[in-house]
Amino acid sequence: MNSNASIWLLIVFSTLFWGSNFNAAHEIAGVVPPLTAAAERFFIALVIFWLFRWWSGKAESQLQWRDTLVLAPLGILGVFGFNYAFFIALHSTTPLNAALIMALSPLVSVLLSVVLLNARMKAVQIAGMILAFIGVSLVITGGDFSQLNVASGDLWMLLACLVWSLYSVGSKKYAPHIPPLQFARWTVSIGAVALILLALVVEQPQLTIPQLTLKSHGILFYMGLCGSVLAYVFWLKGVQQLGPDKSAIAFNLVPVFTLLVSLMLGVMPNALQVGGLVLVLFAVLVFNGKVTLPAALKPSAGRVG
Repeated sequence: MNSNASIWLLIVFSTLFWGSNFNAAHEIAGVVPPLTAAAERFFIALVIFWLFRWWSGKAESQLQWRDTLVLAPLGILGVFGFNYAFFIALHSTTPLNAALIMALSPLVSVLLSVVLLNARMKAVQIAGMILAFIGVSLVITGGDFSQLNVASGDLWMLLACLVWSLYSVGSKKYAPHIPPLQFARWTVSIGAVALILLALVVEQPQLTIPQLTLKSHGILFYMGLCGSVLAYVFWLKGVQQLGPDKSAIAFNLVPVFTLLVSLMLGVMPNALQVGGLVLVLFAVLVFNGKVTLPAALKPSAGRVG
């Protein structure tokens, strides 16, 4: 296997891990309280990240004390905030719904980049965002816009998507000088500590965790190792080798893998979920210029921002 194929394989594995995370979180949603689940998952991730750091022994950038003013809020936002919303969401929405909503994050990140980074959007990107919004709206409303009824889990997942996008854009704006892996380790560490402390106060995980089954611990270990460490390391490797534009397209495999895992578990999606998945994937291809829309469907403005 050539090096390029190996890199693409890592990218695909990272999206598989992220996609299956939605199924895993849904599996334990009724068993483990959300803060306790997040705390155990990220305690595992924290330990593995620092063991990996100790094992590699490579020199890293020397961080300044003022970097704490960036890493701390981004860790609280992107790790603590995202995962709290993520685990609550999976209590009352399906894994596929959650994954489809999360598939909007690259588009939301671009929109936030316009606001926070003075980036510019092409008309075709606007068209892609509109199509993606329609696709996700069909899924979370059940196609009945006259009697709008959105599950609370879908709203929590929308919040998680927004928080993750803010984390991604914030890292570009405030921490471009920190290497990605070093940035990930520190923000995960800060977010994990926040999750553990709040869980101790609110849910008493020291009483709950010893009573969990081996299956629950195994799922949380999988989420900590594969969904939080390996997925991030593999993704960063792909971004470094292929560039963010090519690797970003692969991110849209996440809901596809969530759907495939659901099918393996015997859960059949409904027609709206499948239709929403197809529309969101098509929207991302439009957004990235891989599909050309007819002139009549394109927004009239050439650029925004």
